[in-house]
Amino acid sequence: MAEQTIYDTALEITKDQWLEMLRNEEVFQERDRQMILAIMQYDGRPHATPIAHAIGLKGRGALNLQVDRLGKRIMQYFPEIEYPKQDNGKDRTWHIPFLGEWQTDRNRFVWTLRPTLEQAAEIYFEEDLKEGKAMPSQTEYSEIRKKLFDSAYIDMAYGRYIKFKENKLYDEAYKLEVLSRLNEFLRGQEITDLTVMDIVKKFQKENPSVGSFVHWSNTADLVKFAEAKPESVAALLNQLYNSEAPISERIEKFREEGKAFSSEISLGAPLFGYLLAAKNYKEYPIYKQEVFTAIKADYDIDFKLGAAGKNYEVYRYICNLALEHFKRDNPSLTALDIQDFFYCAITYDQIKVEAAMDYLFDLSTKLGEFERDQELMLQKIADMDPEILEKVSDQYRNNEKVNLIRHKIIEKILEDGMISLEDMEIIKQEISQRYETKILNSWSDFSILFQLYYFDKKKKVQIELTKIHRAIRHFEELRDLKFVEDKVLNGYSWNNQFGTSRCWLAVYQAEYASHQVAPQLFVAVDPNGIEYGVYNGDDHPKGGQGNIAHVKNAESFSYEDLQSKIIDVLDEFLRGSEVVSTEQTVIKELTKDKWSELLADNNIFREKDLVYLTKMYELGGQATATQLGEALGMSRNSFNLPVVNLAKRIKEETGLEDVHRDDGSVCNWCVLFEGEYEDSNHFMWSLKPNLKEALGETIGERQVYETYSKDAFLEEVFIDEKTYDKIASLLKYKKNIIFQGPPGVGKTFVSKRLAYSLMGTKDESRVEMVQFHQNYSYEDFVMGFRPKENGFSLQYGVFYDFCQRALNNPEEDYYFVIDEINRGNLSKIFGELFMLIERDKRDEFVTMGYSKQKFTVPSNLHLIGTMNTADRSLAQLEVALRRRFAFVTLEPAFNEKWRQHMIKENVSAEMISKIQHTVEKLNHEIINDYQLGSGYAIGHSFFSAKPYDISEHNWFDGIMSFEILPLLEEYYFDRPEEVERLTEEI
Repeated sequence: MAEQTIYDTALEITKDQWLEMLRNEEVFQERDRQMILAIMQYDGRPHATPIAHAIGLKGRGALNLQVDRLGKRIMQYFPEIEYPKQDNGKDRTWHIPFLGEWQTDRNRFVWTLRPTLEQAAEIYFEEDLKEGKAMPSQTEYSEIRKKLFDSAYIDMAYGRYIKFKENKLYDEAYKLEVLSRLNEFLRGQEITDLTVMDIVKKFQKENPSVGSFVHWSNTADLVKFAEAKPESVAALLNQLYNSEAPISERIEKFREEGKAFSSEISLGAPLFGYLLAAKNYKEYPIYKQEVFTAIKADYDIDFKLGAAGKNYEVYRYICNLALEHFKRDNPSLTALDIQDFFYCAITYDQIKVEAAMDYLFDLSTKLGEFERDQELMLQKIADMDPEILEKVSDQYRNNEKVNLIRHKIIEKILEDGMISLEDMEIIKQEISQRYETKILNSWSDFSILFQLYYFDKKKKVQIELTKIHRAIRHFEELRDLKFVEDKVLNGYSWNNQFGTSRCWLAVYQAEYASHQVAPQLFVAVDPNGIEYGVYNGDDHPKGGQGNIAHVKNAESFSYEDLQSKIIDVLDEFLRGSEVVSTEQTVIKELTKDKWSELLADNNIFREKDLVYLTKMYELGGQATATQLGEALGMSRNSFNLPVVNLAKRIKEETGLEDVHRDDGSVCNWCVLFEGEYEDSNHFMWSLKPNLKEALGETIGERQVYETYSKDAFLEEVFIDEKTYDKIASLLKYKKNIIFQGPPGVGKTFVSKRLAYSLMGTKDESRVEMVQFHQNYSYEDFVMGFRPKENGFSLQYGVFYDFCQRALNNPEEDYYFVIDEINRGNLSKIFGELFMLIERDKRDEFVTMGYSKQKFTVPSNLHLIGTMNTADRSLAQLEVALRRRFAFVTLEPAFNEKWRQHMIKENVSAEMISKIQHTVEKLNHEIINDYQLGSGYAIGHSFFSAKPYDISEHNWFDGIMSFEILPLLEEYYFDRPEEVERLTEEI
């Protein structure tokens, strides 16, 4: 066994205390609970990366930060307990919920839950763990079979695996040697209480120290179990090998008796895979959860990991399907051969890259044929799985223009089983006639049909491109370079969703703001072959130049040739970096791992720093100070001093050298951001690429957002169900609505929650909010040229970026909220996009004035504006705006829902009645006033949240004196006697 460092420090937290904290959302947040459950369901000894992936984080850096914060909350909850310390005296926060060991040979930490925490978690997650044992239905098994052979990918990967076995890098022969010895050893061996110790010690001894079948602790725990309970373990082994019961039941019975013997022993699915293969490797495959998880991803198998027995049985089912498939050509294959294939296919970069190229070239070839022959494309779409076609139909249901054409095409296929180009032409004409403009000017038949065909392939393409990208970054010769991870990966829909037969990726160094300005290690696949080499981004001083190899098909491609070419062009790649360095000042960038380490240190990144940096990340990684301030409800100047202080702490910790401006002054913000400082509202801060990546891991690029339903909306908002249904239908149809009403009716509050309810989740990445004002411009909103060192560069605005985000994810709905929409000059702010926000102009493309590129406002983007009807400073809205938006009036709602809400806020019935009586009396006067009217009424949100530490009388008096009275003085600015009369009466 390789050298290990074991962490097993005692900690005086009982099972009941852990259970108390698990139930307390201020200690264990939802993602923390998901992490604990994922660890309990992990088959074996988990390390950070698979657990991070299981709960939606990108990698171990993000998970380590999450564990650190959990540990600190635990320390605050039970401050009297003595907690483990590191050698340097700092808190070892990760060691509070976990025991574990550092594996020197693998450079990773393996986690084990503290026994008392695990006991508490078994109680807390009882239902989840029970569900995790339930086996799939026959329908689910059939779905697994269908997914495994849905494409030719498994045959492509197997073919590459067979060739790879001839390579000297193949190093898996030890499996057959070890298991053959064990099979021979167990053949005819009687397992009794007298022989069981020899047998389990044989298992322990034969388990290789490197490339092991199972973690050494599992075999050690099995030996410990057998020493104490030889009769029980002998019986369990006999049952495991000889029972007719399903394999999952045999495994779970073994595990249950093991846990009954000692809650501290670990018996995971890899152990049972090893024990079963030791008995008969031809029938039982060895098991690793990483392999099973990768199989699920590669073949898009929707199966939630559960108990060890369930996982192994489903994994064995998949192996048996593959064995049956490949045995047709080679009857001598065994379960071990199939396990070896799956393991190698997810482990060795050569197989991963070559199989990926096979898959992508095959798809490029088909798409190339479809570009020439749309009749064939229609036929292939009609041949797609009906379940997939149903999903495609649902995606485009209730849409407009091209998307409505797509919906009609799929409906025709589902109804008749086929469709012709003539049928498609009839559909196109029928839909086009509904609109005044020519909606198909930018669309060919191929581009209309592309998304239908690509629907179930998009995810797989991204997976395969990612494999190639990572393999290039793993080349030994490139290990000292720091690359942007898993970007840029452009599948076949990279050209504004029109579709193409070409996909490509670019690997570039992390010191660059984007791939456009960087030298790239480039790979592209199209029907004419595969290209790879070095290429300079379009905005590089030598933009468009490169050194590219080309092979005509996937058969002519090899991983070795790719690696050789990349090594050959490495000098050119690095010289390209030198060219950029002479053209512009490139500020040294910390690595992503270093940023993750700094983010985890509360002495450097303080809570307030994480607030504005997280918001900037959510805004796409860049924002002006004004935009950031608006998003957080803060002043644009609020960030200057915190950024400077944070930069100084980072420099002190890392030893980064000062960056000087031309005048000799130190640029502190340059530590965290790209750009050129100007004392202007239009300065755009862009997060350093590696910091952005680290933040993405910290907060989770694909966050687990809280669900939000129509019922949740109705519970929070004082609107009845009938009104909600009308508003929701209106927004879906019209695409643009404005909530208008007097102050305090909750227009902004309603806007965001309407969006959440229609999405079904509080997904902040799909909701953007800005506030218009008189100085808001087209350059802020859409795009414009901004000064830089040697001239001007084109910068994109918040609405343009949000449209692009919606355009790139047509299956999701997006909501753009404009607060105080009537404060801006809409025609000026929207520019040429003002036409495109109309419902019947969505998905039409126009040429942008600045960029000269085609762009559109997609139909899955919805606009929600708010308008204060009591603002005297605003002119009447122009007719063009009113034509593009539907208007919904929100009125004060001092109704029964409001009363029930105030009761929950611990406001007495007497005070509720007093508020209702007072405001209704004021509103009666305001509404009937000849100069005012209903647009000036006082809304309910003035009285919707009482601070717990203020008496209700002081709260009421404060609102009346400092909020309502100034409002009345503004309303009756020319009639002060009316204010005096009203206040005397109340």
